[in-house]
Amino acid sequence: MRVKLSYTVDEEDVLAESAKMLSLSGDDLQQAVGTFNKLLEELKGQGEPDNTVNLARCYLLIEDLRQALLRVDTRTAEVDEIVRGYDDYQKVKREHNVAGGSSPDAEEPQSAAPQEEQE
Repeated sequence: MRVKLSYTVDEEDVLAESAKMLSLSGDDLQQAVGTFNKLLEELKGQGEPDNTVNLARCYLLIEDLRQALLRVDTRTAEVDEIVRGYDDYQKVKREHNVAGGSSPDAEEPQSAAPQEEQE
C-alpha cells in the first residue's frame, strides 16, 4: 500500500529538499539500467550457454524494469508538483510585493503556498 506523506520546510529550503527527494530515485534508476541491459542480453539469447531465449526470464525482467521506471516516474512527478507549486508561489509573492509595494517581510499570500510531499 502506498501512502502520501507531507512535511514542512522553510521557503528557502524547498528546492534543496526537492533535490533530496529526487536523489532517492538514484537506486531505482541504477536498477532500471541494469535490468534493461540484462533484458537486452536475454532477448538476444546471450543469457544461456546455447543462446536460447528464456522467455520466462524476459517476462520477469520486463516487469522489474517497469516497476523501477514507475517508481522513478512517480518520484519525478511528485518533485515536479512541488517545484511548480513553489514557482507559482514565488510568482504570486512577487506580484503581491510589486502591486502592493510591500517589503519582503510583509504578510505572504496564502493561496499558492507550496506543499511538500514525500512517500
